[in-house]
Amino acid sequence: MPTREGTVLLGVAASFFLLATNVMAGLLFVLDAVVLGVLVTGAAGAVAATRRVHVRRRVPRRGVEGMPLPVRLDVEARRRARFVVVEDGWPGARCAALVPDVEPGRPAVVTLAPVPARRGQYWLGPLVVRSRGPFGLFAARRRADAFACVLVWPAWRPLPPEVTERLTPVLETAARAARTRQVEEFHSVRDYRPGDSLAHVHWRSSVRRGALVVREFERPEAPGVAVVVDLDRGQPADVLDAVVRAAASLFRAALDARVDVVLMAWADAPVIHRSWEDAMDWLAVVQPQGPPLPEALARLRGATDRHLVVVTAAGSGPWPAGCTWVRPW
Repeated sequence: MPTREGTVLLGVAASFFLLATNVMAGLLFVLDAVVLGVLVTGAAGAVAATRRVHVRRRVPRRGVEGMPLPVRLDVEARRRARFVVVEDGWPGARCAALVPDVEPGRPAVVTLAPVPARRGQYWLGPLVVRSRGPFGLFAARRRADAFACVLVWPAWRPLPPEVTERLTPVLETAARAARTRQVEEFHSVRDYRPGDSLAHVHWRSSVRRGALVVREFERPEAPGVAVVVDLDRGQPADVLDAVVRAAASLFRAALDARVDVVLMAWADAPVIHRSWEDAMDWLAVVQPQGPPLPEALARLRGATDRHLVVVTAAGSGPWPAGCTWVRPW
């Protein structure tokens, strides 16, 4: 396809041809042939540049909403190609970069940075290679139907002061319990039994009693914390996005505080995630598909004895005992 400059030059060539035909001037025919030669060279160069180039994409499996996603493109050429443009991305976030020179055997590396506006699953592609040729007179375009899927996590942020103040007692209690569970606590002493470790013998008590006694330990348990995501199917998508971001922030804060924490929700059944990556993968694609929050909490309360930190944009209750509610921020 001719560019604006190419269209002007085509008009000049047509004018020269008409004038030369009317006046039968050989010099005008020569000039017209030169202009046509430039046009043909420009068109052939543009098409050849797009066909010589091969693009390989390297993209991370995951990204974060609002953060640039680094998409690396390795541009290779069988023969030297100049001034090609490579384009990639998804609808609404297509990016392009100019590659001035690609030599055979020396791939050019280009990094594009489309920005996902919200969480979800994004399909990159197609890859497009464009060229305006050596003179910029014609634009050629070649499309490669190469697609790649990227999972975009919700963004997580530091907790605001009012949320931190409200949750500090809950998180500190859970953190102390988690630390306590790492070691066994002394419970009592009892008579020695065959097979008991001598390391557990309480020698002072054994001397007083005239018989071996050993220390007995217990490992106290605590229920921990569950960050609950409100999946009420009646809420709009943008409200759920805010709830998901707040839940991710709370889950990250609890993990950093070494709290025994899980991420929970109720869809058709209880959903429980313990690891950061599993929880974020789930939050990236979750949709409002659960029952009203009071019904979901009643079911979750029957499925766990953890303290529930409920992230919801709904009112403040009344909720079951052992719940703390947090609004998204």
